[in-house]
Amino acid sequence: MAIHKSKAAGPSNSGIKKVSPTDAPLRFSFQLFDESDEELCPRSFRDGYVQTLMARLKAISSWTVGEFVAPKGKSVRNHTISWEGTSRPKGFGLPEQYEAYTAFQFALTANEHGRVHGLLIDDTFHVVWLDHDHNLYPGG
Repeated sequence: MAIHKSKAAGPSNSGIKKVSPTDAPLRFSFQLFDESDEELCPRSFRDGYVQTLMARLKAISSWTVGEFVAPKGKSVRNHTISWEGTSRPKGFGLPEQYEAYTAFQFALTANEHGRVHGLLIDDTFHVVWLDHDHNLYPGG
């Protein structure tokens, strides 16, 4: 994880403040978004999905990285993804450079709106799939 520094006050280093990676604010990116897998990211969503997605992203964006990686329970269901037993045992299928990063998921609501799957790289959660119907976990 990256160390973030505030801007120095003047030419000396006395104004530099080191921030622990876990204290960094969580950010979101759609740079790795994969719209090609229609089972895990359908072309259309049921009514209210986009509003629910945006409300959850807004809420989670107030968290630090440390708060995100600590499971919050059934209301958010944020945790790492273990690919065994999923419908995609080989993972996201992203370029090799991303294989070293940990895959995470979080829920939009308790059960109704599925999960968001992605990679946490430094302080940024990179959204890969919007799993509207929770299809990554068959039979679950």
